[in-house]
Formats: sequence, C-alpha cells, structure tokens
Amino acid sequence: MTSDPVEKLLADVCATLARAGFDVASAGVEGSPGLRVRRETDSVRVGWAAGSELDPTGRDDAEFEGMRAALRSALLAILTQAGHAVQVDRESGEVQVRLLA
Repeated sequence: MTSDPVEKLLADVCATLARAGFDVASAGVEGSPGLRVRRETDSVRVGWAAGSELDPTGRDDAEFEGMRAALRSALLAILTQAGHAVQVDRESGEVQVRLLA
C-alpha cells in the first residue's frame, strides 16, 4: 500500500467507479475506448473515448458530445456523492478529482 495521496486518490476513484458499474479495468490503456482514468501531479482525471462500434458509418470526425455530457453529469454526481472534490476541465471536458485539503 502506498502513502502517496494522489495514488490513494486514484485507487479510490477507480474503486468508486467500479462499484458504480463502470469498467475501469482498461481505463489506463491509451487509445482504447471507454473510461480513461489517469493520475496527474495533484489530481486524477477521468475522460471518455468512444469505441468504433458507436459510429457505424466509420467517420473519423464523429462527435459524441451528447454522450460525453451525460457521462460527465454521471461522473460528477457519483464522485461528489462519494465525497470527492470534482470539477469539469473546460478545455478537455474531463472530470478532475482533486485532493481535499
């Protein structure tokens, strides 16, 4: 077990999302579809990438903003109810989970 606070936060965020029914097993694999949970210097970020099966036409420019917005809302609610300090990064649209002071 690590004493690094951000590593503990990452483990807790992943466990919270898994309990909520999200597949976080492949969350750290870059380029794979689904949740992307990653550690930063003083926070954890959660994003999402669509899988090709969601775009039956195979367009490279497919936008999934409606799905991203719904997922962001769910992530914000779940992580806030679990006691985390969360906010949406305006540039990336990812959910940032910060360490509590």
